[in-house]
Amino acid sequence: MKSVICSILLFLALSSGSVSAESDLPRIKPWARQYAAARAPEVMARAALLLDAETGAVLFEKGADIVIPPASLSKVVAMHVVFAMAERGEVDLDEPVTVAPESWAVNMPPGSSLMFLGPQQEVTLRQLLLGLAVPSGNDAAVAVAQHTAGSVEAFAELMTREARALGLPTLEFQEPSGLSSDNRVTAREFAQFLRYYVQLWPHATRDYHSQERFTWPPNAAQPITQYNRNSMLQSYPGVDGVKTGFIRQSRYNLALSAQRDGRRLIAVLLGVPGENHIEGERNRARDATLLLDYGFEHFHNVELQLPLPEAVRVWNGTRRTVELSFNSTQPAPRLVTVAQRDRDRLEGELVQQHEVEAPVALGQNLGLIRISAAENELLEIPLGATEEVPRGNFLRVIWDSVVRFILQLLVSLRR
Repeated sequence: MKSVICSILLFLALSSGSVSAESDLPRIKPWARQYAAARAPEVMARAALLLDAETGAVLFEKGADIVIPPASLSKVVAMHVVFAMAERGEVDLDEPVTVAPESWAVNMPPGSSLMFLGPQQEVTLRQLLLGLAVPSGNDAAVAVAQHTAGSVEAFAELMTREARALGLPTLEFQEPSGLSSDNRVTAREFAQFLRYYVQLWPHATRDYHSQERFTWPPNAAQPITQYNRNSMLQSYPGVDGVKTGFIRQSRYNLALSAQRDGRRLIAVLLGVPGENHIEGERNRARDATLLLDYGFEHFHNVELQLPLPEAVRVWNGTRRTVELSFNSTQPAPRLVTVAQRDRDRLEGELVQQHEVEAPVALGQNLGLIRISAAENELLEIPLGATEEVPRGNFLRVIWDSVVRFILQLLVSLRR
């Protein structure tokens, strides 16, 4: 059996449209550092990763697999757990929550960020989520955990389980507030988590993470108004989340989502240095600005028009041919991310088998499409059989054997 390589027509157009909510996406190879656009930024963070939210292409990385405590970035995973429970009908975001003493602000560890929960307060699960997203309340994290899972420990197990379900083996949580240095993330896996998060819950950035202020309790004589700890919401156009974090063991962390011209970038910074909160905030805002500028200015999404593969001849089967298609669990990509300098250097090739021996399994890999730029492979898309083809009966096998023998004889006579 021989493989044939065909050219692919690539339509060059900037990205537009909504983000797919599929969690099983075509395999995208992280780009080598030598493919980075000119003047890649130098960040102060111990670990950093920048990716395109729709294509999943990694645009920048530094120490992306170093395990670092996430601090309050943990609260985003806690929110994901609650959103998933609400979607399954296990909780209602507008249901009332009993504020147990364990979640009162006065019972939180010294130096905690707080929503300022207290006795005899009326609060809903939705308000607690705002308390997580905006003032980063550790008291809100305890209240959410107790209400939805019965205990902080049981809720942390749900957080780890959800991470495993998303294919993220490093993420591990002992509690939802982020105070524990035993919580574990990497920049690579947390960026992948955020990609899923904004796809699964597109309302989260609008309704929670981009809110600039939070007042609690709203009906008190002297309510407390706090402002979102993510300063990038005000300083960088297009930022709509997601979360800041700090504990001594990890220093200053930041997870960002930003949109511009129909594109969304995800950035994660872990371990940004700073002698105090003012310096730490300044340093992580500097790193974040460098990364987002780099991603938006030097990379673009290009629309692909992929060819349809030819039918494959099946020998000794109940059918003579089988069609090929993109894997149903990995839908064909609409876009690929490419450095601006290489937009005119995109290349594609279709490699497929034209003959196969029965039996053929449904989805059996019989080809692939490769997308590359400047000799750097960006994307592989597998092509599988669209149906099962069992082995034929004795007469079919005999007939196909005769036909194949004659064809091979003709080929040899032409030489």
